[in-house]
Amino acid sequence: MAIIQSSGLLFPLELSSGRHLIVSGVDLIQASIKTILAWPLFTRYFNGNFGSRTHEVVEEPNDDILITLVRRFVIDSITTWEKRVELISLSIIRPTPDKLVIDLSYLIKDTNVEDSFYYNYNLS
Repeated sequence: MAIIQSSGLLFPLELSSGRHLIVSGVDLIQASIKTILAWPLFTRYFNGNFGSRTHEVVEEPNDDILITLVRRFVIDSITTWEKRVELISLSIIRPTPDKLVIDLSYLIKDTNVEDSFYYNYNLS
């Protein structure tokens, strides 16, 4: 299988020495996952289906039902929008009543490299 190296801009845009910061490989994939999870579904111009539904549960009680919903929303959004990876595992930890930590492990399909990503999700 050929290794495909792509590069792109981070979003939100970051500057380094007055120029847009361009990243590639694992950094680009992690930036993409972060954008997918942070972007509310149905709010992106010209691509209203982009994002995740996690924002819908911000005011819900931090219980097992919330964790189940967030798990489903994360799996749906990552499998829909990040085709470069295959999810291996997903765990959600509740360190405080107003915070969730989403721990994703995934395989980068083109390189067969396993990576992980932590996303802090604040409920307040």
